[in-house]
This record gives sequence, structure tokens and C-alpha cells, in this order.
Amino acid sequence: MKRTVLVTGATGTLGRDVVAVLRERGHDVRGLSRSKPGYVHGDLLTGAGIDEALRGVDVVVHAATDGRRDVAAAGKLIEAMRRAPGKPELVFVSIVGVDRIPFGYYNAKVAIEKMVAEYGGTSFRASQFHDLVLTVAKGMTRLPLVGFYPAFDLRPVEVHDVAVRLAEIVEGELPATPADLSGPQRRSARDLWRVYLGRAGKRRLLIPVRLPGKAFRALRGGAGTGPGGGTGTWEEYLARKL
Repeated sequence: MKRTVLVTGATGTLGRDVVAVLRERGHDVRGLSRSKPGYVHGDLLTGAGIDEALRGVDVVVHAATDGRRDVAAAGKLIEAMRRAPGKPELVFVSIVGVDRIPFGYYNAKVAIEKMVAEYGGTSFRASQFHDLVLTVAKGMTRLPLVGFYPAFDLRPVEVHDVAVRLAEIVEGELPATPADLSGPQRRSARDLWRVYLGRAGKRRLLIPVRLPGKAFRALRGGAGTGPGGGTGTWEEYLARKL
């Protein structure tokens, strides 16, 4: 069934792919942006333009994040959705392990999940994207002699796999309780860094970083790895990017 879908964060890494996948599957998709040409304009922090953006929408996929004001932005969005005729359905993109890993950014995701549940919406958790892992790997191996890596396992997921799963959720019966999604392989950060260095043609001495605190203890226990379900591997991703 064709649906009218508003995607917040439509210019971001995930949002662009979500918009493309939904359109490929025949849906009428509106991408939300504060000012970018070709998108529906609206500001989640002030609420300006959100009522108009929601007009006639069946489902909202909330993928917007700036890492600092996400709770306030989600609050503005949900307020507008409560006013919208027909009360659109809501799917929020969260992160695997947010309720077990007490980072500030993750705590905000937990708070938003509660707001989404109160609205009657759906939260869907995915693990770290390959894109993020590559950014971190580049940064932590920038020095010519030593490359640091976090001393815990990861299960990075392909962005396209997440976009496809979101499309499936939108097309199903909502609200839903979707399973978490992560990459097909649980890998140590050292192994991921090693593969990246090989692809990039760099040689580094790899040094583990074992940080203290509840959050890193949870990560060492696998709280952020998830159950799998994705298809794209780290090697396949790097073959495209490097």
C-alpha cells in the first residue's frame, strides 16, 4: 500500500538512503530540511513549518539528530504530530544498547524512545553504521606510528540494510516492536582497524584503549553489538569507499 511518509534528517547519512528506498518501493516521500532546496522546509527546534510538512502524512520516520538537542527536537515533532489530522504514525531510529550504555547521547535516545511510546509510536534500534566506524578508524590512526582502538567488540551495520528495514517497518502494521538490527559479523575493534589499515595501505602499531566507567564496561560486555541480521560486511563496505 502506497503511503505518504515524512523523513526527518533526510539530508543525513541514513535519511538520504531511507528517502531513496521508500521512493523505490512506490511511496510518496517528503524529506524534511531547514533550508535545502528540493526538500520540505521545517525546523524541529522552533517548530516552524512542521505543521505544514505533516499535512496529509501517514507515517513519520524520525531519523534527525544533531547530538545535542535531540530531545527538544523530538518533543516539537511529537507536539505537531498530535495536532495533525489523522494522527500520523511514528517510527523513531534509535541505537542498539542505548538502555545499557550510559553515554549522554544514548541517554537522550532512551528519553526519546519513552516519548515515542507515549505517543503510540515505534522505536527501531540499529548498531553503529560502517560510515561512523570508518570515521573513527581514520581519526584514531592518523598519527604515523600508533593507531589507538577501543578495547571492545563492534558489529557495524550497512546503512542500506537499515534503510530497507525501516521501509519494511513503515509498510507493516504499526505500532510495531521490531527486532534490533546489526551487522552480520561481531568483530573486535582491533580487527576492524587492521582491515582498514590494510585497505588504506598504512602501517601502524595498534594500541588498545581500555577506558573506565559504566558505559565502557557495558560496551566491553557486548551491549552495543546487537543480534545481527544485516548483510553487508566491513570488507565489502571498504571496497566501495577506499
